[in-house]
Amino acid sequence: MDKKFNEIEISNFRGFDSIKIDRLSGLNVFVGANNVGKSTILEAVFMLVGMANPIMPMRVNYWRTQTNSDMDSLKYLFHNIDFNNQPLLKAKTGTSVRRLTFSPFFRNTTEASSSDISLKSTVKQLNFDFDVQEKDGFSYHTALFVGVDGTLQQTLDATYKEDLNCLFIPVDKNDNNASSNFATLVKRNKKQVVIDALKEFDPDIESIEALPDGLYLAMKGLHELLPISMAGDGVRRMINIMATIASEDYHIVMIDEFDNGLHYTTHKLMWRVLLKFIEKHNIQLFVTTHNLECLQSLEAVMQDDESLRELANVYNIAKTKQAGFQAYRYSFEGLKEAIDNEIEIRR
Repeated sequence: MDKKFNEIEISNFRGFDSIKIDRLSGLNVFVGANNVGKSTILEAVFMLVGMANPIMPMRVNYWRTQTNSDMDSLKYLFHNIDFNNQPLLKAKTGTSVRRLTFSPFFRNTTEASSSDISLKSTVKQLNFDFDVQEKDGFSYHTALFVGVDGTLQQTLDATYKEDLNCLFIPVDKNDNNASSNFATLVKRNKKQVVIDALKEFDPDIESIEALPDGLYLAMKGLHELLPISMAGDGVRRMINIMATIASEDYHIVMIDEFDNGLHYTTHKLMWRVLLKFIEKHNIQLFVTTHNLECLQSLEAVMQDDESLRELANVYNIAKTKQAGFQAYRYSFEGLKEAIDNEIEIRR
């Protein structure tokens, strides 16, 4: 079964009333003005891949705020923070159409004040409906709700079996994540994937060791191991990304603010390593950035290696006055022309 998305449609989700993005490739890079919705696209993809898991909305809200969410915070998933705007997320593959929608169930509570008594509606439950076919109605149903003890609980649909595995890498400099994922690679005898990438990054790096208190680098000329906390942000970011992606057999990976923590001189190497990796392992990658040097480096990598040119597209996400939200696609040729002619594609 084809596990890559060819097209996605987002309706009434966060800031988007409607947007369609088609002709997706192995690497899909989203650029655009601040607050235009680049990260929202990654969140929509993440929810579609994990559409059988009703905890997904809480996860995407947590990545935004780094605080635990409650049921009332789910309103931010709805366009214009209006529960009447029911979201619909769709993704087409070569053999199926994934569809996910969700809607709230309210409970009325009484609030007393010194002057009057009023009714307040609170979200008691979020109902999810999803399917892998384009048809009337939905075949599968789950729910997220507040139990009698006040904790979040869920009901799952035992008739649905998910065949996609995805990963979302938020803007995060947490070395603990890298340590945990690299330890998994060591257990599976796959750590050489990251070591080989790092040697291209810095030839003085000889190896990586996972110790109880974290990751350490074996550097040429040093008589003791170097904690990765002492390495540059670029090395740490690369270890985190590569160790995380390689730790499991993922089909779709999302990286928010790809260039965060990377010096511009490392962008080209990082793109080359990622493109080679997704080509070899048949992974689909969704990435956001707002960095011009990052885009220039991507174009340079594809210019150097013709075999990589069909792997990547850049999409400029824009809100237009006449046509609403649009996704303008740049293939290698379009990206090269824009960069050569200094055409701004990030707004």
